[in-house]
Amino acid sequence: MKSAPAIAFEYRPSHWLAATIVLIALLALGALALSGVDFWMKLALAGAACIYAGYTLRHFLRVPARRVAWHAAGHWRVANVGGAEHVAELQHAVVRGDWIVLSLRRSDGVRVSLVLTPDNCDADIRRRLRVRLARARD
Repeated sequence: MKSAPAIAFEYRPSHWLAATIVLIALLALGALALSGVDFWMKLALAGAACIYAGYTLRHFLRVPARRVAWHAAGHWRVANVGGAEHVAELQHAVVRGDWIVLSLRRSDGVRVSLVLTPDNCDADIRRRLRVRLARARD
């Protein structure tokens, strides 16, 4: 039986998820505007919602991984923005339809969460990942 080839891909954050974070923040601000809370409380809660949305969006867009590879031997390699490569271990994986979430821990202890969606990852890569993840679970 021939061994499975390595699966490698360039990672960039999903534009769909970034837009969803902004949309949820706008919905929260709209709910505050329509609520019966007094003006100063609305202002404080709106500020907190904007700060939290900004923090979340910044954290989501600044992923410490640019290239990821799952080698045939079973180990992961993650290259950061500066080009330094780290061996990583798969902590958890979730597959829901076309979406895959990978949680990896690099050799230096940094946790990397990758959300693979149709707008940031090729369909063939996601299919191959789903197959290998299913085999790894068995």
